[in-house]
Amino acid sequence: MLYEYLKGNYELGEPIFSGDISIPGLSEENLRYHLKRLTDDGILCRFEAGIYYFPRTDIFGERMALTADTVALHKYVRRRGRRVGYYSGYTLANRMGLSTQVPLTEEITSNFAPAQIRELAIKNRKYILRRPVVEVTDENVAVLQFLDCLKDLEKCAEKEPEACGRILMSYAREHALTRAVVDRFLAKYPLKIYKAIYETGIDFGTIDADRG
Repeated sequence: MLYEYLKGNYELGEPIFSGDISIPGLSEENLRYHLKRLTDDGILCRFEAGIYYFPRTDIFGERMALTADTVALHKYVRRRGRRVGYYSGYTLANRMGLSTQVPLTEEITSNFAPAQIRELAIKNRKYILRRPVVEVTDENVAVLQFLDCLKDLEKCAEKEPEACGRILMSYAREHALTRAVVDRFLAKYPLKIYKAIYETGIDFGTIDADRG
């Protein structure tokens, strides 16, 4: 029963969090027993306590180990296909092209963050987790990332404000971040964000005009 459920719901190499498994009639004790049995039989691999996966193989037929970054992605950013977080801080600045610095510790803002801000480790890889200003969804993730970039601009960006403004304007256009969309969340951010909007030359009027 458990094997069929897992095969029907998880891809090879996708982390399986035991806490996410809900099968009517299967108690927590029985779940642990069957997960251990599937692991002992070599069908599942155990990453660490409560985290399993169906192993993928490389071109030589060798099993590929699950990485900490893959676990973090599936646990804190996109959980079972549902958006629950996003990369933020120095990680986001690098991914957006606002900085060339590749941070040693990835930063993630997630609905599943255990505290307002917490540093934690998955295996030997460290992450900084933060709680979002509102619940993260597929619908609002673009605007939250945009506003986070502005909030952290002085701290995380290497480029001049005008260059950052061009990058962020391109992002805003791509994701249709009109003034009305941004205004719904702007009050959740510190006042310094208005200074960042001014210094970068962000002009929502042109985006509104494009949408009109």
